[in-house]
Amino acid sequence: MKKKIRLIHLHHFLFENYQAIKKILLYDPHLENLYQYSPSTFKTTFQMTSKAAEKLYDQLHSTSIFDILKESYKKNIKIITIYDDLYPDLLREICDPPFVLYLKGNQNILNEQFMLSIIGARKPTLFAKIICDSIILGLIKENCVIVSGMASGCDSIAHNSAIFHNGTTIAVVGCGLDYIYPKENRILFNEISLNHLVISEYPYYIRPEKRYFPRRNRIIAGLSKGLIVLEAKEKSGTMITANFAIQYNREVFAVPGPIIMEEYKGNHRLIQDGAKLITCTNDILEEF
Repeated sequence: MKKKIRLIHLHHFLFENYQAIKKILLYDPHLENLYQYSPSTFKTTFQMTSKAAEKLYDQLHSTSIFDILKESYKKNIKIITIYDDLYPDLLREICDPPFVLYLKGNQNILNEQFMLSIIGARKPTLFAKIICDSIILGLIKENCVIVSGMASGCDSIAHNSAIFHNGTTIAVVGCGLDYIYPKENRILFNEISLNHLVISEYPYYIRPEKRYFPRRNRIIAGLSKGLIVLEAKEKSGTMITANFAIQYNREVFAVPGPIIMEEYKGNHRLIQDGAKLITCTNDILEEF
């Protein structure tokens, strides 16, 4: 238990420096000496800059972990580490799993064994909702949990479709759970955080910033057995997530579309590279 609490404390301040946390854990797996390290040790042993080393030392010794845990409890945020049983096995298998996850909602959803991610363009065509609804209906009948990133467009369509059809959904967000991004998804966020599950690897006080979202995408890919791309331009955040899924040996599925439409060029590229072309739910289910 002490190891987990120390890791949460360390991550609260060092969440942006994945490699530094990794080095500290390799050097001190139980973090038994975390509070004995000097700024000089952080700098030389763990290869941090002087400024970062001084800052981390001051933070660890000025802010109590118990205050952090108390504030999280007040905000109804559950914190788990990579060492907890609740931590998803599939996510633990990826090359750079998040050390800490912050949860809001029904954490027992993480015990579900069949999760699929559905993602796509932030400015989708009218086809996206029709296609998503037709796919999700069959998946929900198989007790599939729908994972997405709560972004505008296809992500929101996937979450809303799962909710409308009485399914279960997980939103993986790119900021702390004190913030809702995009703001127009406030109602969706509140619904998911109350009856489903919102996940972040960022402490609650972290505001949404552009650089956080590509890292968030690896969690969307890592949580699931497969990834479904509704619509994607050839250069997009959707393709970043699809590449993570390929890297993690997940099944990748792509909906085909008209060859003249930019919104489907990413899908067609994925199909050319080996993703499975899908036209119905059974095309997905037969892979599992």
